[in-house]
Amino acid sequence: MASPVVTPVSTTRSSAPPPVRLADLDPLYVADGVSLPDGAEPLTVGDPTGGRLALFPATDPDRDEALAALRGATPVAVVGRDAQATLAALCAEDGRAYGLAGESWEPTTRVAAVVPYGEVLATHVFEGVGVPGGLPDALDRILNPPHAACEVDPELPGYPNGFDDRGRALGTAYVHGRNEAGRFTRRDALRIAPGPDRTRVVLSMRGTIQDRGGVDSSGDRYDADRIRLVASFDDPLHSTAPPTGETDGLTVRREEDGSDDAVDHRFESTSDRTRRGFTACQRSLLTPTGTPDPFSYVANARFGWRDARLLREDDHWHHHTPGQAVWYPDGGPQS
Repeated sequence: MASPVVTPVSTTRSSAPPPVRLADLDPLYVADGVSLPDGAEPLTVGDPTGGRLALFPATDPDRDEALAALRGATPVAVVGRDAQATLAALCAEDGRAYGLAGESWEPTTRVAAVVPYGEVLATHVFEGVGVPGGLPDALDRILNPPHAACEVDPELPGYPNGFDDRGRALGTAYVHGRNEAGRFTRRDALRIAPGPDRTRVVLSMRGTIQDRGGVDSSGDRYDADRIRLVASFDDPLHSTAPPTGETDGLTVRREEDGSDDAVDHRFESTSDRTRRGFTACQRSLLTPTGTPDPFSYVANARFGWRDARLLREDDHWHHHTPGQAVWYPDGGPQS
């Protein structure tokens, strides 16, 4: 196997962007019970459908107003303890297709959101975000989710002819977070197409990792080191991508267990460019005998940062997003 070709780049970390303010995101609809950061004075509107975002408290939100916002194509953010539980109930009541990267939720999740896109919903869950202080940054990522290109093209072998035309997208599910080492985003997307013999399902998982140099001005300790995308399925795994190989910024190792219908991709940075941050992608083609509703799998995006100044075994910082992902092609269960 050829050695990676490293493109020389500057090793100077760029200065951090200025912090996001709520005023940068207005106009907003802010329901009673939502706490805003001290001194925040965003432009607000009185109609849930009249702003860029509608904010509701996680405890006892006005369901009718939240649903009106969604049906009026306005993103809805839920703020407060048990935010994901409230979000799941809203998505189920809305009735459009959606997915959650983790079906179970922690009561400490303080920010979750749903964004309508025509006939599907995109969900966002935030880990390690405190409110109200972290609210502006979270809302900015809801309105402007990361769209970084994959470092490795996950071209899928055996991709069905005409699948993009016949397939139906079920939305996207995001997990966002930040810790003392850096920032990360996991993005799952599902596309499904019934066939005469078997249904075809394509799952795309994407992980984006940054060091804190792209987050705040103090970040020069940890490098974005590796991403591991792992998934196991109850349905037959037909193929997965990318294969083991090397690029000019990453090494990729794939482990596939056909007997257990599981796949494990490991991406490790090898250049100064990718040690600032990179996006890893995995795609899997599944062939269940029918159209499952709901469709679920167990998955984990594992993010790792490394303190390049140390050579010890404990010089890594890890964050995992494990759980059972679940997708509802015809809307979720009604409470």
